[in-house]
Amino acid sequence: MLRDEAEMFRTRIREELDRTMEFWLKHSHDQELGGFFTCLSRDGSVYDELKYIWLQGRQIWTYCRLYRTLQRFRRPEILAAAVAGGEFLMSSARISADSRKLAFVVTRDGRPVKVQRTIFSECFYTMAMDELWRVTGDEKYQREAVEMMDQIVRWVQEDPTGLGRPELPGAESVNSMAVPMMLLCLVDQLEEGDAKMADKYRELGAWCVEQILQHLQVRPFTPPVSATLGSFPVSPAMESLSHQRSRDNLHPPHFQAVRPNS
Repeated sequence: MLRDEAEMFRTRIREELDRTMEFWLKHSHDQELGGFFTCLSRDGSVYDELKYIWLQGRQIWTYCRLYRTLQRFRRPEILAAAVAGGEFLMSSARISADSRKLAFVVTRDGRPVKVQRTIFSECFYTMAMDELWRVTGDEKYQREAVEMMDQIVRWVQEDPTGLGRPELPGAESVNSMAVPMMLLCLVDQLEEGDAKMADKYRELGAWCVEQILQHLQVRPFTPPVSATLGSFPVSPAMESLSHQRSRDNLHPPHFQAVRPNS
């Protein structure tokens, strides 16, 4: 019975993935200027031409990972679209030629519209570039991924100045789970099959796990219940903040599948 049910869900997941991919392949590609339209109606029509950098990165990563790991997606149009998207990111994502900071959103032709004072556009850019390298073998994409990763780590652990988020005297020092969670995803991405990268980012991975575990709260129920404070900040002293910013507004956190030997 369980075997039959598992096979039913396997078939359904496969069908939904195929249907989803066909939708995006058909409707999201900007054949004229590169990149992807991501603001699509149910019928595939584009209702906003703005291009969100983190979504561009996610789509490139998805195309490349499917192309690399599932034979039925090893199609030339998928690879070509991923490469075109990567070239669009490399030429248009930065807010200026001399900055590593990426825009949050750009116009259809790649002019910056808005910047967020976070690392997440850069994180998905890194994941996209690393996967592009893995499917194309072009080392320029790996260089982009590693250089951006190193910049992200500097922003997080050394000097956040480049993010444009000043440290204000009245602000309490906090630790959001979103940052180490995302960095751990990047460590997992960059170290795959690469002993040198695994060694380079080993301490960072351990730091991420330590930071994430600060957000695990054990509730005094019977039996005890563990809950995760999503992206709500906690203090560096590993105690929940006592005011509104850390009240029990729990929500399901993000999860990234990792390899068993990670």
